Amino acid sequence: MTSNQLKRGALCTLAVFALGLKSALAQGGPPMITDDPGTPGPGKWEDNIAIILDHHSGETSLDLPQFDLNYGVGEHIQLTLQTGPVLLKRDDHGPIGGMGGTETAVKWRFLDEDTSGFDVSMFPRIIFNIQSSSPRRGLSEDGTRFQIPFEIAKSFGRFHADAEFGPVGITAGRSEWLYGIVGGYDVVKTTTFMAEIHGTSRMNFTRDVLTLNFGIRQTLNERCFFIGSLGHEVHQPDDEPLALIGYFGVQLLY
Repeated sequence: MTSNQLKRGALCTLAVFALGLKSALAQGGPPMITDDPGTPGPGKWEDNIAIILDHHSGETSLDLPQFDLNYGVGEHIQLTLQTGPVLLKRDDHGPIGGMGGTETAVKWRFLDEDTSGFDVSMFPRIIFNIQSSSPRRGLSEDGTRFQIPFEIAKSFGRFHADAEFGPVGITAGRSEWLYGIVGGYDVVKTTTFMAEIHGTSRMNFTRDVLTLNFGIRQTLNERCFFIGSLGHEVHQPDDEPLALIGYFGVQLLY
């Protein structure tokens, strides 16, 4: 099976899954990779604190923890800062640690579903390294990344679907596209299951890295939620090792 066939098949599978749900609520953003257009609200915080797993053949990295801090400026603006320490263990070396990549971002939701039929936002962000040694030691990606994704969300009763697409500029490599779609199922009022297809590709839509991810959002109280996900890459170019990813944390609203 070719990479394009695999990509189309995975996207179709998720679309069928999503359209078949009668009672659903998507949750873009943590613990999923794909973001959504939601913002915290005026003067409010949405903070996600999590341990993040990334396991490849021969090495495992852990964000211990990652801090994802989001502040609402008015109804439509969100300011984001994301950073944290990383622990890396390779099979033939002892563990090493240091700072991972740091992200700063601004989300602007310029269309609301109540008035326009869709929620639509743009979420430009910069991902850079505070410690110049982190890429050399394998704790973060080399160079600086500039992302300008757009997010769109639509509700159908209790069903809600989110999609994201946009370019990624990289100072230490070739530019890419990122894309994703996420849907969820509200099993009970306090528990939501989620499924996602997320990918990156070159600007000519080759060399796809495709990930299938499943998540849960469990209400602990009105201001605290457990958020978790577990996923696996289903395609890498040149038969590179496929990664196992995980996200386990809490979301705090105040």
